[in-house]
Amino acid sequence: MKTPPSPLGDLSPEDFLKHYWQKKPLVIRQAFPNFQCPITAEELAGLSCEDEVNSRILLEKDGEHPWQPIFGPMDDETFENLPETHWTLAINDLEKVLPEMAWISDLFDFIPNWRFDDLMTSYAADQGSVGPHFDLYDVFIIQGEGRRRWQISSAEVTPDNQVEGSPLRIQKNFNAEQEWILEPGDMIYIPPNVSHHGVSLGESISFSVGYRAVSHADLVNDFIAHITQNLPAKLTYQDAELTLQTHSSEITKDAINRVKKIFSEYLTPNHTAIENWFGQYMSDPKSEYTEAPEYDIETIDILINKMTNNATLNRHPASRFAFIHNENQSSLFIDGNKYPVGKSFSETLCSEREVSITFILSLNANEQQLILDLYKSGSLYLLDNN
Repeated sequence: MKTPPSPLGDLSPEDFLKHYWQKKPLVIRQAFPNFQCPITAEELAGLSCEDEVNSRILLEKDGEHPWQPIFGPMDDETFENLPETHWTLAINDLEKVLPEMAWISDLFDFIPNWRFDDLMTSYAADQGSVGPHFDLYDVFIIQGEGRRRWQISSAEVTPDNQVEGSPLRIQKNFNAEQEWILEPGDMIYIPPNVSHHGVSLGESISFSVGYRAVSHADLVNDFIAHITQNLPAKLTYQDAELTLQTHSSEITKDAINRVKKIFSEYLTPNHTAIENWFGQYMSDPKSEYTEAPEYDIETIDILINKMTNNATLNRHPASRFAFIHNENQSSLFIDGNKYPVGKSFSETLCSEREVSITFILSLNANEQQLILDLYKSGSLYLLDNN
């Protein structure tokens, strides 16, 4: 299938980032012209029955309660007992369990790919929906098959307007401000905190390219854990200059100032550990989808020979790649691990999904060994094209 270099149509990536990204919704008609849905409803149902696949069904009605979730793995009985209408099957991390689907998210490389979370797909029966809700993350929703009506609202959602007991932030009352019907190949971008409601008009399939929304609490907590994990036990609160207090139970300003001084050593924007910590944190896949390689390869020459015989070496979509340029080299981050490499190495490895033979042959011995190690760990994998 031929795909456009950008799913933004006539809109440039620069204009999109300036006027829409995290600002307001956008609908692009035929972002994917002549789109042919790359997966069927039957294949999605089959995937949802596998243990390692993150799947769920949402029943708007005819369940034990409105908007009842059913979490996978599914089985034949699950689908046999579903009503004819008003339900949706959603599968997260599609690009991780089916790496051949990664081309969809790759088209959005005008957003830093270390911000990418996952490719989610959903099959909806007629009138199927996950309810009017808002998300904390950015999402591009591509209509793959059939039609869906999308409505949005920018009104603030108060806690008393959310369905109790649901983690989806489903709203009790939703007043649409705008409405579109999406056909195959159409796309809608929805920024964080914008309420939206998608309802399937007949059976339909859609794909959602989502971007991570990391809370301040998670960032601060993880950084503190990172910088304190190896602190020596002898570093304790000290008050050698303690003087006699009038009240023994009083926590004095001097004591508070000592604590502030301790904190100031670690909680500073100029902390030397922030760069490496953030690279490791954002490249941590948070889940295990990579597998041991199919071929037991011990040398780079054998790997190259496999590639010469019509196999391609690819970055696995379940692995997260990022880098930070320093003065003389780069810090390459892969799945939470740091590798000091040359700038050209990091840029080339991270720029394309496929790793070329030409690139590997241009590397020095240490860099070639890293390629081999990444293959053995599953971060790179061979795809046999015979």
